[in-house]
Amino acid sequence: MIDLGTARQEVESGPRNSFSAAFAELFDRQGSASLHRSGGEHHVTASCLVIDPAAEAVLLNHHRKTGLWGQFGGHLESDDVSLRGAARREAEEESGLRPLARITAAPIDLHVHDLSAAFGTCTRHFDVVFAAQASTDDSPHVSDESFDVAWFRLDRLPENLMPDLPNRLPGLFRSAATALISRG
Repeated sequence: MIDLGTARQEVESGPRNSFSAAFAELFDRQGSASLHRSGGEHHVTASCLVIDPAAEAVLLNHHRKTGLWGQFGGHLESDDVSLRGAARREAEEESGLRPLARITAAPIDLHVHDLSAAFGTCTRHFDVVFAAQASTDDSPHVSDESFDVAWFRLDRLPENLMPDLPNRLPGLFRSAATALISRG
């Protein structure tokens, strides 16, 4: 399992935003328990926004628990040694695209969000968002956690997105494109 020092370093390598202090407080308050689903109501998750090489489309997952579209992601597992690795694993499992060769070295975003009762004892996720690249020619596969997986242009997104994703997605997409495409 990823250790607390590695998680802190990865979070600190990401962009500073309004949630940065919340991550530091969570780590200080809960220590390594913050990295485990069983460590309390609030814990760290890893996610991955997958875009195409031309930066024209985003691959989204229609999540079964929420009934909404969003990026790939989830809880850390015992064999994860980094947040980046957990984000890659989640994206590969939930999209069926393996391997995702290009993934950002550092997070592109930090985000904290509350959860519905569908998530049981989990009430708040502290999500570390990475970005990856895949071709729209690749055919994603739906996992047991999803209703569907599909490519969307930013100007043709589905209506039922995660609540704050319509506002966040353009910035996440730009950050992903900058990190993945402009660095060749």
